[in-house]
Amino acid sequence: MEGRNGNEPKRYRFTYDELSRLKDALYGEGATLAANTNRFNEQITAYDKMGNILGLKRYGQTAASSYGLIDNLTLTYNGNQLQAVKDVATSSVYGNGTEFKDNSNQTVEYTYDKMVT
Repeated sequence: MEGRNGNEPKRYRFTYDELSRLKDALYGEGATLAANTNRFNEQITAYDKMGNILGLKRYGQTAASSYGLIDNLTLTYNGNQLQAVKDVATSSVYGNGTEFKDNSNQTVEYTYDKMVT
């Protein structure tokens, strides 16, 4: 996937596991992705046997000229229904970036309406 800021290409390269599930989105700049690598990487650390994401790490800008871990998420489920997301990252995103804000510290943070049949 490629985007541009002026003439400088900014790209992500994706890697997949043996079940064709996304593992990593690796960031780089320039024609060969060799410049400013790893600034905005995303890594799925685990899946459960139903294919739900259990862990996600996101990297981004943490200060004017620093980059690092901004989200270290653990997701829990009841069956295939998301119950909670916990973020143990200690750095916050800088400027206008986007990160997960965990304003709840409950065992069950998401609930679902009962389906009427």
